[in-house]
Amino acid sequence: MLLFYIDECGDTAARAPRHSSHGTPSDLFVLAAVGIHDSSREVLARELIGIKRRYFPASVGAEDWGRSEIKGRFLTHSARLHGHERVRFLPEGWREADDPVVMDRMLIDLAQVFAKFKPLIFTAVIDKVALRQSGEDIDPLAVAYTRLYERVALVLDQVNKGEGALFVADQQDEHEAYFKSGAMYAARAELEKKERNRPRFEPVLDKPLWIDSHYSTLDREIIQLADIVAYSVNEWYGRGEPPTERQYLWRAIAPCFAAHWKAQKSHGSGIMVYPELEVYPRIEPLPLP
Repeated sequence: MLLFYIDECGDTAARAPRHSSHGTPSDLFVLAAVGIHDSSREVLARELIGIKRRYFPASVGAEDWGRSEIKGRFLTHSARLHGHERVRFLPEGWREADDPVVMDRMLIDLAQVFAKFKPLIFTAVIDKVALRQSGEDIDPLAVAYTRLYERVALVLDQVNKGEGALFVADQQDEHEAYFKSGAMYAARAELEKKERNRPRFEPVLDKPLWIDSHYSTLDREIIQLADIVAYSVNEWYGRGEPPTERQYLWRAIAPCFAAHWKAQKSHGSGIMVYPELEVYPRIEPLPLP
């Protein structure tokens, strides 16, 4: 069984509601899926817990797990703080790693996790500005999930034949309600009408498993990797090139993006953009100087 841990960056709102207190909606919605075999689940989670014990020793094991949670934006905010820039928020536990040398070591350890476990990564990037300009009336959430389900189903059919797959995510009321209402399946059916080769979805469980991070102490750790990936991909697309700063971990993430077995490229496979791009920004990181 393949487990795909998913997390997002950005929101799905087309525009801010009138009198909204949440600010302007994001231009992009990114949904990332980090896949591993179920046999690696515990050892990978323990590896991440070990990293956190090294850098957040006083916070790991606290009742508030969020004190030591690792997120892409926390890595970036921490780096900006060391550069004497203002940052919005960092959890209390991050004060323990408030040193550039310590942070560099943690980034090295996190990069080694990607190199050691080699997760299979898929990401769906929904350019909401381009989608609005196209006049296509479709929910970004539907597009993102449909693209991820299609790619995972194709991998099971063409590469990992005989295996099944399950998406695992932290509790997300909007996503859960979308599946429960049936709207997700209706939107997917509309998208599939445009596809030439519809994959077999049967080996992929029909909806994600939404965990309670208070009780799922292993899975909540692995979801952190999906958050890091989604944040970095959001930065990649926004810049039109790979981010070079170490806190984005792009050099470690890029080799894990799924490549199409025929085209041998991550464009349109490991990274999918909607509306479709004629030319993708470069994914491969520049060589080290």
